[in-house]
Amino acid sequence: MKAERDYLLALYTSPRDKGNTSLLMDALSDGAREAGYEVQDFRVANMDVRPCRACNACFRDGECVQKDDMQEIYPHLLRAGAVAMAAPIFSMNICAQAKALIDRCQRFWSARYVLGDELVERGRVERRRGFFLSCCGRDKPETFDCTRPVMGYFFYIIRVGKWTPLTFAGVDEAGKIREVEGALDAAAELGRSLRMTQ
Repeated sequence: MKAERDYLLALYTSPRDKGNTSLLMDALSDGAREAGYEVQDFRVANMDVRPCRACNACFRDGECVQKDDMQEIYPHLLRAGAVAMAAPIFSMNICAQAKALIDRCQRFWSARYVLGDELVERGRVERRRGFFLSCCGRDKPETFDCTRPVMGYFFYIIRVGKWTPLTFAGVDEAGKIREVEGALDAAAELGRSLRMTQ
């Protein structure tokens, strides 16, 4: 496993491998590499990530009883210096693939609030960065309002001290984000901003 603070965890959750949020994540990852970060990416839509069962088994030891591909992702959620999630809007909120991953972080909630494990050293929490990249076909920026509590919870429960959203409304067809002036540059600049945290 890589040492702390030296890499970006990039979570691609769209089922479109070359979709708009994927292109934003590619740009952010390139910027992070320019900043000296390594990148560990997961194509979540192509993985076996099952929904949370609400079985509360994680109350016992902070572990999830489901042994699927989340077991590959879990360690990085706490160890990466930066975590980015790229998730498009489907039916007025983040896509199901992203939401399933977030729901499976219930084990971290249990570890912290039932078992009293801080998960990440307090001094490190404030240094960890989060990024949320999203697009929606609806030409209304307020469409993203519903995502903020969900993403805020996600970054809070994995102990990321500061997170930044980068969202674009009215972007639907795959690749259309390339036509939005400054969009990919803005994503790359977020990645490059990690240089300041090293």
